[in-house]
Parts: sequence; C-alpha cells; structure tokens
Amino acid sequence: MDIKDKWIYFAGPLFTAAERQFNELLAQYIEQAGYAVYLPQKECQGISQANDIFHRCITGLDNAWCVVAVVDGADADSGTCFEVGYAYAKGIPVIGVRTDFRKGADDGYLNLMLSQSMATVCFVSSLETISVEEIGFKLKDEISRILVKVIKS
Repeated sequence: MDIKDKWIYFAGPLFTAAERQFNELLAQYIEQAGYAVYLPQKECQGISQANDIFHRCITGLDNAWCVVAVVDGADADSGTCFEVGYAYAKGIPVIGVRTDFRKGADDGYLNLMLSQSMATVCFVSSLETISVEEIGFKLKDEISRILVKVIKS
C-alpha cells in the first residue's frame, strides 16, 4: 500500500460527549488539510462485540502512516496508551496532542514511556487562550512535517 493510500489514525479517549466532540473537531481539521482520518469512534459505530472493535482498530492502526494521539489527563487514557505503544512497535510515527497543563507523576507533562515513544508532542496549554481551531492549525503543521520525514525515509 502506497503512503498516499493510508490514513492518520486518531487515538484518544471517547467515553464522554466532550471527548467525542473534541476528537471529531480535530479530525475535521486534519481532513481539511487533505489527510484521510481513521476515527475509531466513527469506524466502530454500531459494533457491539469487544473483539470486533479491537480487530477493527488494529486494522486501522496497521494501515496508518501516522497516529495522532490525545494524551490529556493526569494519566493518559489506557486505550490511547495501548494504541501509541502498538504504533511505536510497528514503526508508525506518533504525534501527541496535549492541552492539559497538569504535570504527571514523572514530573513532566507525560509519562516517560509515552513521551519517548512519540515523534513529537503538539502542546497547547488550556491555560492559554486556545481554540480547537488553533490546535488544528498546529496539528496540520506537525503532520506535514512528519509526512516529509516519512516520505524521505
């Protein structure tokens, strides 16, 4: 499969209405930049069997050239952490997105294992005046930068 036929896998918590809306808005900004997005909350809609959801997400990851992962919270969502680790093990670059200004137990903004498995982190503190649009613009730049690296290698 050629890189132009792949998508960006969007990993993030999706258990509250706010989380799902944030994911959808960021995915729209990425799509507006011309990239296809695999958004699990959309791709797995209507599937009730856990095993089927898991395998659908693994297929999404296997066919991604890049992962965008929302890593907000004092401790990032466990499913997102799995997706980041899986992508790292497969050599798929990961762009972290963090708007949470709280520091974690590692005295940094991210757990050591997460921070070291990401190509870059797009950090926009929620203490600053931010919008989803601002985060979307930063993501477009980061994704384009990562894409250039992937194409060159």
